[in-house]
Amino acid sequence: MPTFWKFWDSTIQQPNDVRVQAFFNTVVAAYPDLFHHGLIASGALTDLGSVPEVQERVSKYLHDVKPYIPTMRDITINIHKNFSRYVNDFSRTFADYAPTTPVYFTVSLFGFAAGMNLSGETPGLYFGIDELARIHGSNDNLKVIFDHELFHQYHHQIAPEISANEVAWAYMWEEGLATYVSRQMSPGCTIDQALMIPSRLSELAKPHLRELAQRLLDEPDSTDPTTYLDLFSTDKTPAGLPARSGYYLGFRVAEMLGATRSLTELAHLRGPELKHAVLEALTELRNRS
Repeated sequence: MPTFWKFWDSTIQQPNDVRVQAFFNTVVAAYPDLFHHGLIASGALTDLGSVPEVQERVSKYLHDVKPYIPTMRDITINIHKNFSRYVNDFSRTFADYAPTTPVYFTVSLFGFAAGMNLSGETPGLYFGIDELARIHGSNDNLKVIFDHELFHQYHHQIAPEISANEVAWAYMWEEGLATYVSRQMSPGCTIDQALMIPSRLSELAKPHLRELAQRLLDEPDSTDPTTYLDLFSTDKTPAGLPARSGYYLGFRVAEMLGATRSLTELAHLRGPELKHAVLEALTELRNRS
C-alpha cells in the first residue's frame, strides 16, 4: 500500500494515460508476483502494461476507485495503528498460532476484500483495501474482519486437511467457525456484524434454516462446488434464499458445538469426530427449525 499511495499522490494531476502507465511502472513493477497469474482482479497484470485491453481495465479502475480513496486511507491508517494489536489479541486466544503464509495488504482492482489464497506461486492471506472500502466502509469493525481471516490462516496451519478436503460439510464448517470465532473475539459484536454482508442476514436466513440444513445433509460429502458454493456467494444465490446464507448456517452449527467447547477446542476438532458433530448439529437444526 505505501507504493500505491506514493503512485496515487504523485500522479493525481497527470493525464489519465500517464497515470495508467505509471501504475504499471510503479505498483505492478514493484510486486510482479502479486499481480501475476490472475490473483488480482481475476486477471494478470504483470508484463501486460502495453496490452490495450489491460490498459483499459486499469484506466477504468483508476476512475472508479476515486470515491473510495478517503476510506482506503482510513483503513490503511487503521492497519498501521492496530493490526499488530489484532494479531497479538488473536495469539492470546490461540497460543499455537504460528502461520507460515504471509499477509498482504494491497489494491485488488475490486477483485476481493479478504481471503486465503493457497494456489499459484504466491500463497498467502490477502486483504484488498479498495474492496474493503467499497463493501464495508471505514466505520465497520475491522477487527471482526481481520479475526475472521486470521482464523482461516490459523485453521489452515493446524488442520490443513479440512480446507484441502473441499467437501460441502467441511467448507460450511470452515466458514461458519471463522464467523463464530470472530464474533466471540469481539465483545459486543452482533451476529450480523460477524456475518458481514448482506445486512440483516441472520434475520433473512433464519426462516430458511431447516431448508439450509437439509441441503447440506442431502449431500454432505459432495465435492462438486455447484451443489453448495452458491450458499456462500453474493452473486449466485439459490432461488428463495438470501445471499451468503451458508455462512449463517455454519455459524449456527459452530454456535451449537461451541456451547460445550472452547474456541481452541473447536479449532482443533477434526477427523470422524468433527464430521459426526457437524452432521449431528445439522440434523438437530433441521428437526427443530
